[in-house]
Amino acid sequence: MIPLDEYENELLESVENGEWVSKGNVDERIKALQSYIKNQNKKAISIRVNENDIYELKKKALENSIPYQNIIQMLIHQFATNKIKLSV
Repeated sequence: MIPLDEYENELLESVENGEWVSKGNVDERIKALQSYIKNQNKKAISIRVNENDIYELKKKALENSIPYQNIIQMLIHQFATNKIKLSV
């Protein structure tokens, strides 16, 4: 098991305490996000990514029935718009 930092432990505790509520209709939300991504101007880039990370992304993409490239695009967009933070 991967050790969690303080923030991740707080999130886990919050979820386990039932403080999170689903927005519902996951399929509709996925389609809306895919549509948003599809209609954006895009620029092709080339990066080197750890093979294990790609494997995990593909696994998550398969679980959610979306292409793994869409997950990468969503992560980049969320980071670029300050919706998620990274420890660097």
